[in-house]
Amino acid sequence: MTNNRTRAIPGPLSAAIACVLLLPTADAVAGVVIPGGMHTVQAGDPAEMWQVGNGGSLTLAPGASALGITALSARIDIGSGATIENAAGNALEFANGTSATIVGATIRSRSVDESDIGLRTYTSGASASITRVSVTASTISATGHGLLVTGPGEVSIDRVTATSTGTSANGGIGAGVYNGTLSATGSSITGERYGVRMLHEERADASSGGRHLVLDDSTVTGRSEAAVRVQSTARNVTDGTVELRNHSRLVGENGVAIDATSRTTLDLLADASDIVGDIHIARGASATVADGTANLRLQNGAVLTGAIKGSVTAAVTSSSIWTMATDSEVNALELSDATIAFASPPPTLHRSLVIHGDLSGTGGLVAVQTNLDQGGDISAQGTDRLLIEGNVSTTGATTLAVSGSGSGALTDVNQNGVVDANEGISLVQVAGASRADAFTLRGGYVAAGPWQYRLHAFGPGAVDQAQNALQNGAALAWDYRLGNTIVCESDCEPVDPVVPPVDPVDPPVEPPVEPPVDPNPGDGGREAVVPQMPSYLSAPAALLTYGDMLNDGLHQRLGEVRTGISSDPVGGEVFARYLGGQLRYTSNLSFKRFGYDFDQQVNALQFGGSLVALDGDNGSLRAGWAADHGTTRVTPKAVDGNSSAKYRANGVSAWITWQHGGGLWVDGVIGSTRYRGDVGTDLRGSDVGRVRANGWTMSVEAGMPMALGGDWTVEPRFQLKHQALNFRNFTDGDGLLVRLGTAKQTSARIGAQVSRKTNVRFMPYASLDLTHTSHGDPGVDVSSADWHVAERFGSGRVGNAYRVAAGAVSQLTDHVQVYGQGTYQHFVGSYGMRGWAGNLGVRVTF
Repeated sequence: MTNNRTRAIPGPLSAAIACVLLLPTADAVAGVVIPGGMHTVQAGDPAEMWQVGNGGSLTLAPGASALGITALSARIDIGSGATIENAAGNALEFANGTSATIVGATIRSRSVDESDIGLRTYTSGASASITRVSVTASTISATGHGLLVTGPGEVSIDRVTATSTGTSANGGIGAGVYNGTLSATGSSITGERYGVRMLHEERADASSGGRHLVLDDSTVTGRSEAAVRVQSTARNVTDGTVELRNHSRLVGENGVAIDATSRTTLDLLADASDIVGDIHIARGASATVADGTANLRLQNGAVLTGAIKGSVTAAVTSSSIWTMATDSEVNALELSDATIAFASPPPTLHRSLVIHGDLSGTGGLVAVQTNLDQGGDISAQGTDRLLIEGNVSTTGATTLAVSGSGSGALTDVNQNGVVDANEGISLVQVAGASRADAFTLRGGYVAAGPWQYRLHAFGPGAVDQAQNALQNGAALAWDYRLGNTIVCESDCEPVDPVVPPVDPVDPPVEPPVEPPVDPNPGDGGREAVVPQMPSYLSAPAALLTYGDMLNDGLHQRLGEVRTGISSDPVGGEVFARYLGGQLRYTSNLSFKRFGYDFDQQVNALQFGGSLVALDGDNGSLRAGWAADHGTTRVTPKAVDGNSSAKYRANGVSAWITWQHGGGLWVDGVIGSTRYRGDVGTDLRGSDVGRVRANGWTMSVEAGMPMALGGDWTVEPRFQLKHQALNFRNFTDGDGLLVRLGTAKQTSARIGAQVSRKTNVRFMPYASLDLTHTSHGDPGVDVSSADWHVAERFGSGRVGNAYRVAAGAVSQLTDHVQVYGQGTYQHFVGSYGMRGWAGNLGVRVTF
């Protein structure tokens, strides 16, 4: 050891002098490890500035300190708890193939002009050796560059926090990648200006290792400027690659994630990672200055939140999402099993995505914000828009998801029943080749409140050039427009879109292609409602019909109550019966008033029991109860689209029946039923809406059998029933708030039954009844908060009907009776129910 505090392993004096001359000058040099020498700085040793020569080795033991280290072709090891802090320059500088391992250290640098560097790799002289540095579980801070990779160098950081706090033109750069590779795992790189800056190293004698940034579960943040800056120099074009993997993030707190100047090229891959901020790729300021260019690929659920500007070829694939808040442009776009979304804007702000070349891919979705007004002139439309200056070469359809606001106004401005080329709202425009089925709406339609909008494709020869929104003078070849669906009562094409076979080859464009799903109904049409609306409007009539069948009468419930033998003054009985029916409803509302016919299927099982008290005149008084469970399926007949509803019903009831010995009987019933229904459509699936209702029913029935002679009996009868259904409000899958309200219905039935009871083993009968109903058609209110739309619809009445029935009762033993009946009913007048029903039961007395 010498008095000038130089630490060195003894060696030739000439070698030591050469080492000092090759190393950069520093403010103070306290220790030198000569070529081939070794030294260890222990905890508690004075903090000094170290220089390590060719082949030398320096170790900072755990807890040791240094003012800085500069090494050429050396080996550096820095242990846990070590501190390297230079208050007036660079902290760590490694060059010419140096290999360094740093674990658990604190590295800090400062300088007045913010030109300091926390950790730097570089080349001294003409060396082509790669400097490799591994940093683990450490912190690096500076005012200039936190990290700087040149040389070429390879720097790998794991669980490292690197920051730069400078704000001047020299500083505020979290990391610089000028020549080599920076790989980060589980780390954070933050610059007060740029998170990472890439530029081509200007040194003429430096071999090129390229510029590569690889992030794995790491974050790069630029506070006042971009997260990543790619910058050309006066001498060189800068090319770089950025890879984000495993939930890595680029965050530009100024709103720009990537900023590239002209004369740069960038390959950017985001794999299951996030980019927060715009991507700006500058174009050349003149014809002699090349544009910046970039290739962007999002895959495996990557997310880009920001616009793209400049010469970018983009691929958004495998569940990735690109969300933009302002206009964007790309040279070409591949969209495969991924989503591009325009962010929710203020009411007056809408954006466009311009694709200067082709759109390719398969299974993509584009989400747009649209004001659903009457549309028409292109300047009056408020919508996000996809503008394609090249061809559409996608395989299969690209889905458009439309959301936003508006009144759901009629887009058929001239009211000719056809969506014309200058009507509706243009969502996609194409200058090159495309197909009628290249785009489709998610779920087949857009619901603006209860109204249904569909996509209409206009091809070459059918488009209106006055609607052209394409840029750069491109002519409009294809226009995909959103407009009302117009339906008519008859002679209409089906409105449900038919998915054609996929043909990746562009079809011939002559003759002009007509809209493939446009019904073009002509006179007599009306606006289509969403497909589930007919099921909602059919619910009151259908559930009232179900309740009516369950409370159909004494004979249907218990069979023939005058047979059987009982010697006890008080007895009991139990029963069970099955009810089924196939019915068809014809609405009292016209087509233009949204009246819908429907088919209804009913299946129910009821069981119960009662106590029977006999009096001295062979009369009886029954008090009983029953429980029932059933289902009913309702399928409306609607040109608006196919839907169906399946209801599950559970009910309880109680009754009292008095029967005089002379034959007169009176039956009173009160019951309650709970309904739970699911509405589905072909386009939206089986769970579009959930209808919930509670029903009450009351009935009084009376009859008097009279002998006709020859064992024949006629029994006139009368029944008065009242039902009330209270529906719960609900919001469906299209965001419609549906208020079905309360449905009430009163019905009066009068008729007679003719029967023969010669043989108790087989007692046939037939009956004829007439039923009159009133009320039962509540108004249905449908609204949408998203679209600020509210409408009221009628629901239809059950109407009057006649009913004929035939059945038989068999008293198998003194205590066991079976009974069954088949019924046909048909409405009287122009509307109501018609169809077949059956009832089969067994009753046991004891």
